[in-house]
Amino acid sequence: MTTFFGSVLARQRPALISGQLVWLLCLAIGVWLSGDIPSAVRAEPKSPGSGLFLGILANNAGVAALAFTGIVTFGLSAVAFSLISGLGVGIFIGHAYSLGAGKFWSAFLPHAVIELPALGVSVAAGLVTGVAAARRMLGGRRTGDDSMSRHLIDAAVLFGLSLAMLVVAAGVETWISSR
Repeated sequence: MTTFFGSVLARQRPALISGQLVWLLCLAIGVWLSGDIPSAVRAEPKSPGSGLFLGILANNAGVAALAFTGIVTFGLSAVAFSLISGLGVGIFIGHAYSLGAGKFWSAFLPHAVIELPALGVSVAAGLVTGVAAARRMLGGRRTGDDSMSRHLIDAAVLFGLSLAMLVVAAGVETWISSR
């Protein structure tokens, strides 16, 4: 199992790097723009429990699924998702930080260090077919099994990794960040 997972990560390194860079760049631009946009962010304590956990997980899994739709559009919808959602999340981060660094670090950072990279992995999963097609067109290095079906399987594995990370992030957000 470890070698299978490791080989997927190795084969899809360009998509993983691209997905994280696109996602994080959009987040950074959103944070940068947040000062010019009126804020509606406020700090409200949440009651930890299974309802909160399932709500957070359902929301984040839906967001990840939107990014994953890029496998059908050769990455275009993953990029569009990153622009819209990444900018929005970045603006939220900028506004949340403006409430005060102490509140920000305790209410956001514990789960964000897992959740934001997990969404970047889902963007990467959505970029797999586009990156594979671009590498083929540019005459890039070919491996023994460079079929599109292999790339689709790899994309599904990356999406599964993203969902697993989001389960952990939802748990941290529910029972640690919400306090």
